Amino acid sequence: MLLGHLTITVPAIAITASVIYFQRYLFGPLLTPYFVLNGLALSWQWYVMALAKWKASLERRNVRNHEFENLARQSGLYWRRATGIGLFAMHTSCAEICAVNVGPWLVFHWFGWVLPLAGFSTTTLATNYYLQHLEVVSIVPALVVGYLMAKHYGWLATWAWIFPTIVLSYKLWTFADPRASIFAPNVWSRFSYYFVIVQVMPTFQNFNNSDPVRVAEQMFVVAPFYAAIAYTCGALLAKWQVLERFSGKPLPDAIEESERKQSAGGEQGSGRESSAEAELPPSLTC
Repeated sequence: MLLGHLTITVPAIAITASVIYFQRYLFGPLLTPYFVLNGLALSWQWYVMALAKWKASLERRNVRNHEFENLARQSGLYWRRATGIGLFAMHTSCAEICAVNVGPWLVFHWFGWVLPLAGFSTTTLATNYYLQHLEVVSIVPALVVGYLMAKHYGWLATWAWIFPTIVLSYKLWTFADPRASIFAPNVWSRFSYYFVIVQVMPTFQNFNNSDPVRVAEQMFVVAPFYAAIAYTCGALLAKWQVLERFSGKPLPDAIEESERKQSAGGEQGSGRESSAEAELPPSLTC
């Protein structure tokens, strides 16, 4: 059992801790809650693969399936709800990656590769364009990825909105506007602080013309929220098979139903033929 913990438990914990440490080192502490989910998603995948290999090694020693399950529970290698936690972390991490990584990557490569190859030039900076279209570049990739992920990992894909909504709700609840007066507080200022997107990215040249803290909150709190909602909508589209219905393709349920009817009709037809042959005289059945 010590070997099982060394190959399953210890690497899973090490993967989670390493992901959190290196991502905090690269991107700062603002996305730490998402870094935890990223680590849980990767460690869950390691847990699934390592547990399967451990099971295969025991099967080569003639250990039966029910014996393996009892052994895994007794040794603490069977983690209850590990699949649910892993899938929830994976779907939430995918939505966050679409907002924080995929969206900016698409914008910067559009300005760096596509426009120069097409012969177009623009005076708009890619960073400002990203902020000016923050909602679109966060929603569109997450909608597509959510649809594709739900096709293969459908369970809990529609729950991707929960964690980013909790993070945003906490930020809104604890927000304190330093410019607000205690005699005339503006309740809606917290919503405008997060949802009215800053149009100019702060740089060393125009540092005073923008709000770096507000831009960071909008990029790392609001954008993942938009992406998570879009990811959930994409998963719902896959769950309800909306594209298949609009394209006119036969749905899997309808195909299975028609196959069942055809097989049932064939069985009934063969039954009628056999009964009819049984009723014929022996001279006619030969």
